[in-house]
Amino acid sequence: MEQWKQILFTLLRVFFGTMLAFLISSGTGLLDMVSWTDWKPALTAAIAALLVAVFNYVNPGDTRYGLNAGKE
Repeated sequence: MEQWKQILFTLLRVFFGTMLAFLISSGTGLLDMVSWTDWKPALTAAIAALLVAVFNYVNPGDTRYGLNAGKE
């Protein structure tokens, strides 16, 4: 169960960080995003978060969770 918490924390951290960077750089407010094209960056942020979590899972040097969890 602890591994799933770490994975979820990674997903949320990367997603919100990426979304925050997009919102700041574009000058778009979250409530101004009304069409599908406005939400594409949110989907991109979610994909980026998923890829980071997968990378951490298979990374032999990362012991937080994944293939080498608990092997310090």
